[in-house]
Formats: sequence, structure tokens, C-alpha cells
Amino acid sequence: MHACLLHRQVCLGLLLLLLGWIACWQPAAASLTTSVDQSRYSLTDHTQFWHSDAPLTLNELLERDPSFIQAQHKSDLNFGYTSDEVWLRTQVENPTARSQRWIVEFEYPFLDRVTLYVMREHYNEQKVSGSAVPKEQRELAHRQAVFPLSLAPGETVTLYARVNAAGSKMLNYNLLSEQAFYQQNDRHNFWLATYFGILLGLGLYNLLLFFGLKERVFLYYSLFTLGFTVAILTFNGIGTLMFWSALGENTSRLVAIGFIFASTMGTFFAQSFLETEKFTPRWHRLLSYFRVYCLLALVATVLLPIQPALRLMDVTGFMAALTILICGIYCITQRVPSARIFVLAWSLFLVGACVFALRNLGILPANFITLHGIQIGSAMEMLLLSFALAARFNKLKRQKERAQNEMLMTLKRQEAVLEQKVADRTKALERLATRDMLTGLLNRKGLTDCAEKALQRAQHIGQPVALFMLDLDRFKPINDQYGHEAGDFVLQQVARRIEHLARAHDRCARFGGDEFILLIEGVDDVTVLNDIRQRLNAAIREPIKLPCGELVSIDVSIGLSISQGDHDCLKNLVCEADEKMYDVKASRADRAIRYYSAKP
Repeated sequence: MHACLLHRQVCLGLLLLLLGWIACWQPAAASLTTSVDQSRYSLTDHTQFWHSDAPLTLNELLERDPSFIQAQHKSDLNFGYTSDEVWLRTQVENPTARSQRWIVEFEYPFLDRVTLYVMREHYNEQKVSGSAVPKEQRELAHRQAVFPLSLAPGETVTLYARVNAAGSKMLNYNLLSEQAFYQQNDRHNFWLATYFGILLGLGLYNLLLFFGLKERVFLYYSLFTLGFTVAILTFNGIGTLMFWSALGENTSRLVAIGFIFASTMGTFFAQSFLETEKFTPRWHRLLSYFRVYCLLALVATVLLPIQPALRLMDVTGFMAALTILICGIYCITQRVPSARIFVLAWSLFLVGACVFALRNLGILPANFITLHGIQIGSAMEMLLLSFALAARFNKLKRQKERAQNEMLMTLKRQEAVLEQKVADRTKALERLATRDMLTGLLNRKGLTDCAEKALQRAQHIGQPVALFMLDLDRFKPINDQYGHEAGDFVLQQVARRIEHLARAHDRCARFGGDEFILLIEGVDDVTVLNDIRQRLNAAIREPIKLPCGELVSIDVSIGLSISQGDHDCLKNLVCEADEKMYDVKASRADRAIRYYSAKP
């Protein structure tokens, strides 16, 4: 009997010990004891969570007293896309004799509404924040959901957090001292400012290049950067904090619109940068078809409920990145210029987009890399693409310079040709102005110009100028008998004969009608001049065969004048030669009269 009683007592004691251990374990696992020596705590290991398929108030939750589940790892608080309302519960204890001030910080900035209830011994506090909450209604004006928490000496509080979000619910949160929080905030703001400064600078720079070069590839890149920047600004909470906090519940929709718009512009950019229409027509058509899908998805994002729109954003972004990457790889096989750097850059972006989408879907765990992967990948991708675009800009600049140089050379060649044509035309006009149209000899104007220069040279070197005046005899009967064309032919033949006898620097002219002039420089020997006269007489008297086959002969009367001094001019020389030429004609007439009168 005593043995049986002892056995029962042992069993009862073990049962009570087990119940006490269970009772003590559950609260202990959910309680955080703070210390002034530590500035940061992760609340994950001290947090319990519960899903509610209907909205509840805190009082309704306490009345229902649901069974909360203890979180063991950070991944336990990554719920992905869920329409349920999620409640978190954590106990925080200040065992010290000093008051403490802390900041409760939710790591993930893309949470629509977070309501934090602080349950104290005598009263409760309610605080609200989140990306869909207007800035002036947030507990602290910050891009993340953050809340101040004051703990009195020896106080223990229970935190209940109600989270509503159309997007992915990644609910890891921390407890930081005010100093640690603001130091961390300064670091994050520095890197975010650098990141968005890079995006803004690249977008504006390429937009200016588009206006300067009129190349659409720079415009598409700027629009791609614009859509991506709007989405990331909203996702990181900076956009809602600084620019569009009044959007409220539609803040999440703006993220989807921005990413899908960036996907649409990405297809334009890939086609233009890789010149798919020229090198890979099939991929060009495929990207065009995919862009139609992106445009439809963009319209659907505006019309669908927010959570389906966000899911569509993830799928569209992943498909766009993968499609463009495969297109780039194919372009490498086709040796498309700049395809290698394009693939490298887009691979980095694809990795970031995949991490972003898979973490939103709850497939990947939540950590720094998955939380900021798309920002890291996109920053590297855009820098590489900017280098590629800079190379494209330099290439276009060189092409433009070559084109300008070629155009300049063409203009110079055309100018040279034009100048030559003008010179030829001027020369031709001068020839027309100074040459006889029938014989090609100098006319009166041409003779005057040459005579003035010859007389100036004669005065300078002291040598005379000789002028022969030639007048054709028996020319009029040829004109009358055979016509003016025959007469013109005779004049041309006489001109050729005079030119043939003249020296290279002598000047031959048709003075008018059947009169010709031969101007000779540097000859003052009368014997030489008489010899020239005799040869002219003999040459001109040679028979001329007309085009009709008839042979005709003409005679010539030649008068000679020689410059004597400084006051000589062409007019005087012509008058003197003309007089002597008529003297020759008169003497011939007298001889003819005596010849005929002497006949019986």
C-alpha cells in the first residue's frame, strides 16, 4: 500500500513538473529582457504570430484568445502573398532601475498598414504607420514602419502588431536604441541617396543625349530608368514619404505600374540597343509580341485588385528579364556588337529581379540580400549599361565626325569643281569677249588689250612693235559667186595660214571684214619684217579648195608700221599700216592699168 501511494505521488509530481515547465516555457520563449549594454535586438525569436482571415480589433483578439505560434527563424515571419491579417505578439521587459527608450523597426518597408498596440499594466497605447498611411498620421515620419517605445524601470509590456499588406508580408522586426536607430538610418539614407542619385543622373544624362543625338536608344533607357525608379522609390518607402503619401491604398499599385512600365521600356531598349531588327529579325518580332503582353499587363494592373496586380508584376518582371537575357545571349552567338556587356548587365538585373520576385512569393528566405537584391543588381546593371551606352555615344560621335568630314570633303570637292567650272566659264566668256567667233583670232578688243601690253613692254625694254595690216583682194567675187558660207570658209583658211606663220608670242587678229592684223614684238630688222611680209603674201595667195570642190585664189595687200617712241599707240600703228596698205593697193592698181593699156 505504501509502495502504491509512493508511485502515485511520483507520477503526480512528474506531471506537475511537466505542466509547470510547459507553462513556464511558453512565456519565456516570447519574452525579451532588455539591457542598457545592448543597442539592438532581433524580436523574431521572441515573437509569436497568428493569422486572421477577418479583420479584428485588439479587444476582439483578446476575447477570442487564439493560439499564437512561436517563431523560430526569420523565415517563419516571411508569409509571402496572403490576404490574411497577421498578428504578432512579443513581450518586452525592462529589468533595470532606469527608464529606457527604444525604437520598434519593421525591416520590410513595403507594408501597407502596421498598427502597434502597447499593453501596459494600467493603460494601452495604439500607434499606426505603414506605406499606405499618410505621412502626417504616422507615428514617426519614416520610410519604414517604426514606433517609439518607452519602458519604465522594471516594466514589462506586451506588444501586439496587426499587419495589413496587399503585397508580400515579410514581418521581421527589431528593437533598437534611439542612438543605434538614427545611426543606422543615416547609413541607409546615404546608400539610398547614392543609389537613387545614380538612377536619376543616368536617366537625365541619357535623356539629354537623346535630345542631342536624336537616337531612340537613349530615350528608351531613360524611360526604363524612370519606371524602375518610381517603383523602387515607392517600394523603399521614400516615394510615399516625400512625394505621394496621399495615394493611400494605391501606393502598392504604383509599384506594380512602375515595374511593368519598366519591363515594357526594357523591350524597346533591348531592340534598339541590340539592333534586333537588323541582326535578329525573329527576336525583334518576339520582343514586339512580348511588349504587347506587357502593355496589356499594364492595363490590367490598373484595373485588377491590388494583390493580383502585384502578383502579375512579379510574373511579368521575371518573364521580361528572362526573355531579354535569352535574346542577348542569342545576339552574342550572332556576333552582335555590344551584346556581351548587355548580357552581363542584364544577368545582374535578372538575378536581382529573381531574388525580389521569389522572396515576395515566399520561396526564398528574408535577409539583407533578398531584401535589397533588386537594388544591388539594378545598380550594377545600370552602371554597366551606361558604360555600354557611353561606348555607343562615342561610336555615334565618331560616325558623326566621319560623316561631317566626308561631307566637308565632298563640299570641298564640289567647291573645287564649281570653282573650276566658274574659271572655265570665265575663261570661255573672256574668250568670247576677246575672240572672233568665225576665225578664232583676236577681235578688236582682244587686239587692243594685247597691243597695250606689248607697247608697255616695248617701252620698258626699248624694242619696237611691228604691226602688219592685211587686206584681202578679190575676196568679194568669191562671196558673190559661191555664197557667204564659202566666203567664211576662205576667211577661216586665211586665218589658219596667218597663225601658222606667226611665232608663239605673236598676236593675230581679225580687224573686221576681210582685214587681218599681225602684231610682232622684238623684231626691229626691216629685212626680217620684209621676209615675213613676203611669206604672208605667198601663203595667202596659195589656192584654197572650197567645200564644193572649186579652187579659188585671192591676193592680199599688206601695210607695215613700226612703233617709234613712248607716244605710240595701237590707233597710230593701225592708221600708219592702213595707209601703207592702201598705198600697196594703189600701186597694184596703177601697174594693172599700165599693163592693160600697153596691150595692142
